[in-house]
Order: sequence, then C-alpha cells, then structure tokens
Amino acid sequence: MRKGRVRSILESMVWDPRVKPEEFRIVFVSRGSPNDLEEVRGDEVEVRGDRVILKDGREIPHHRIVAIWRGRELLYLKKDV
Repeated sequence: MRKGRVRSILESMVWDPRVKPEEFRIVFVSRGSPNDLEEVRGDEVEVRGDRVILKDGREIPHHRIVAIWRGRELLYLKKDV
C-alpha cells in the first residue's frame, strides 16, 4: 500500500533533521470551531500512523486534515474543501 501525501509530509516533518516542526501549520476539520476548522503548529502534535495526536489528547485522522503549510509555502491542500 502506498503512503498518502499527508503522511509523507508529516513523516518528513518529524524525521528529517533539516526540518523544524515549528515551521509547519496543520489545518484540520474541527466541528464547533469557527468555520469548523482549527490550526496547530507542527511542534504541537505527535504523528502516529494515520493520525496526529494533539497535546490535549484528541486524535485527528489524516482524512480530516485540509491543509499543511511550511512557512508561507502551501504543501498540501485537500481538493474537496
């Protein structure tokens, strides 16, 4: 099974020594938040398989991630948003 784009980006954020996780912003669907979206920095999450774990313990599956930014560069944008 091939890896998805989101997983590849998140793994490089965690494992590539040239990358600083705090430079990343992850935008995901969060029901009840303004516009049903929430944003966290890359250094505020733990990456586990097909999910990111927030500091408050919430688990966000990759299919709820709608955008990933590194600085001003858009690395990923979900097509059906």
